[in-house]
Amino acid sequence: MAINRRRLPAPLSWLVMVVCLAATSVASAAEGNPAFWKYHVKGDFPTVLQHLKDGLEADQFVITGEEDLAKGLENNKQVFGADKWNSIGFDHATAVHFCSLVFNQEVFNITMDWSILCPFKVVMYTMKSAPQDITLIMVRPAYLLKNDPHPKAAEVGDKIEKRVVGAIEAAVGPGQ
Repeated sequence: MAINRRRLPAPLSWLVMVVCLAATSVASAAEGNPAFWKYHVKGDFPTVLQHLKDGLEADQFVITGEEDLAKGLENNKQVFGADKWNSIGFDHATAVHFCSLVFNQEVFNITMDWSILCPFKVVMYTMKSAPQDITLIMVRPAYLLKNDPHPKAAEVGDKIEKRVVGAIEAAVGPGQ
């Protein structure tokens, strides 16, 4: 999210930054949240990350971006204080953005409102207490479209989710 600091008063800039930081820690409490798909694997973080990207590309998804969220926060820990920037103890946290030309074409020809689905994003993270336990989490397309009034919404949401989840699971291996 781009923030034009010249337009926001200083206190509001800080508030926006704190809200963004808080949102990155929400994933640790996602158990039981129907909006999130969550998957656990064991392994070496860089290796699993590479398998994820290779697998998505092999399944005809295009990687549109990658963000090392943990490094970004660490590089700015002076904003919050060295003892507060990582209070829950995460180790790695990386977001991978990816898209499908097929899904883009399909949803764009139904309703442009669904263009919000692409690119998809999966976040991978580990905790310092268990560096071999990797969590992958994403917002479920089926959940986002289940209450859409369009008659094809639920069907399209399920189809997209099954293909994305299948590609991720095949890429990173069996879950725990």
